[in-house]
Amino acid sequence: MTITFTRGITDPTLDPALGANSAPILENHPTQSATTINGWGAVLFGVPFLAVGVWISLAALRVVNVSKPVPDAVIGIFGALFFLSGAFFLIHGLVGVARKWRYLRAAAQRPGEPWLYDFHWHQEGVAFSAFDAMIGRLVAALLWSAFLVPFFWIGLNVRGAMIFAIFASLFALAGLAFWYRWLQMLADLIRYGNSFLSYDSFPYSLGGTLRARLRAPHHMEDIDALTLTLRCVQEKYVTTGSGQNRSTRVVCYEIYKEEATLDRERLAGYAGAEIPVEFHVPADQPTTNLASAPPIYWEIQSCGNSSKINYEAYFLVPVYKAP
Repeated sequence: MTITFTRGITDPTLDPALGANSAPILENHPTQSATTINGWGAVLFGVPFLAVGVWISLAALRVVNVSKPVPDAVIGIFGALFFLSGAFFLIHGLVGVARKWRYLRAAAQRPGEPWLYDFHWHQEGVAFSAFDAMIGRLVAALLWSAFLVPFFWIGLNVRGAMIFAIFASLFALAGLAFWYRWLQMLADLIRYGNSFLSYDSFPYSLGGTLRARLRAPHHMEDIDALTLTLRCVQEKYVTTGSGQNRSTRVVCYEIYKEEATLDRERLAGYAGAEIPVEFHVPADQPTTNLASAPPIYWEIQSCGNSSKINYEAYFLVPVYKAP
């Protein structure tokens, strides 16, 4: 029976825009930031999209009388996409404003206990919903596909507009990654189900020991090796390009990590039980700050390698400075 521990950061993928001393980038890592625009900025950004979406939808429903060279259904798709985008930013912004107000009020009342208001922690532990992750990816894939439908219609039905269909085809090929990832998540859910990490104490302290218990997933006999990773993640809003080609995205940087790997023989002893998790948390690392935008947080990632279907789950853990 073997348990392998590794510490530090290996094989970094650096961001050229930030120089050679930047932390490794976590590609395809789930983010806590829903978007790079927050608060009142998101509200102001969303209102025009919402208004345009309503106007286009009214045109598709023939409430507004306008000249329409394309069918009402195609116009309706455009209207729905604009409306949903605007509604998302509007709600996201208002929720962010309310959350910040609650945070500032609680911080003034209990300045030495940020774990009570930084995030909606449950002191018994944290769940990873493979179902929610799968649904989120499915929605993203459907929205991407719906966005391309009007361009395909224009390219295939309007004379001299074939370029629209060509570009839509290229984007559709890129969108296959959404559907492939969704199939992976669906298979993960069906095979292993949801996961839960129980905290042995709350909160955890920088410089202390993090002990927790992972509820063993279903069909653990399929897993050849289970890797548990304690990681500190810092999200940043990174802007690339210039002018009309300028874009901003959420990038996850790995500030610290430590891994422990359990082989098949070791895992067999935990079948149907809980897997103990234990890491030392360095004292010189950042504290959790999920209320900030962008946030810094600690997590435990659980990855099971299998010849059939791989297992993957992420769990936020409350790591703060000792009071």
